[in-house]
Amino acid sequence: MLFVAMSALQGRPMSKAFDELRGLGVAIQLTPGNHVTPGFREHVAASGVVTRAHHGFAWDARRVETWVDGACVVASESVHPPTTDSPSAATWWAWFERATARPVLETMYPGYTLGDGAAIERLMDLGITLAVDISHVFIQRTQGAMTEATWRRLMAYDRIAEVHVSANGGEHDAHRPLTETTFGLAWARERFAEGMPTVLECYMHKLDAGERRRQLDLLAS
Repeated sequence: MLFVAMSALQGRPMSKAFDELRGLGVAIQLTPGNHVTPGFREHVAASGVVTRAHHGFAWDARRVETWVDGACVVASESVHPPTTDSPSAATWWAWFERATARPVLETMYPGYTLGDGAAIERLMDLGITLAVDISHVFIQRTQGAMTEATWRRLMAYDRIAEVHVSANGGEHDAHRPLTETTFGLAWARERFAEGMPTVLECYMHKLDAGERRRQLDLLAS
């Protein structure tokens, strides 16, 4: 199933962003970063649109902390692990190992506790379910934090719950629009064709309706 992330219109009121994106006719990933609007939960329920929550999303706050005292305190389907300088960095894994309802962990980039290929390899060795963000993988690859062998293993990994897609220049998570040469796009298309929940995360603030549609077509072609 194809999703578009509400972060595509980050900074806009929740209901306005949601309604603009549902006009694309796809499911929506609920993400932090939009301004709260009253009755948004009811608005989403009445829309009939399929949704899934990500990281620090909350119905009544622009964003909430995901990790507190080493524990994941949100009910999102997928989350970022803590940053390496977070108070939870040293304790979150012990909580995760004990948890009976584990969130899906997203592959990140240097500066996060799952920000390098060695950490991703350990999770695959343990059979941990992952959300693979190809733009984050590209940052790892560009910065020498992940080998080609690890990327190939990750592409073949059989415990992936979501694929997140956007583009960047390899330095930071820029959420640029896709092009035909975007890193990992062909693999993301294959996973989408197999029925994998696939989330388009590029910023759309400056894209017109036709350009937004072309972004979806690039991913779903």
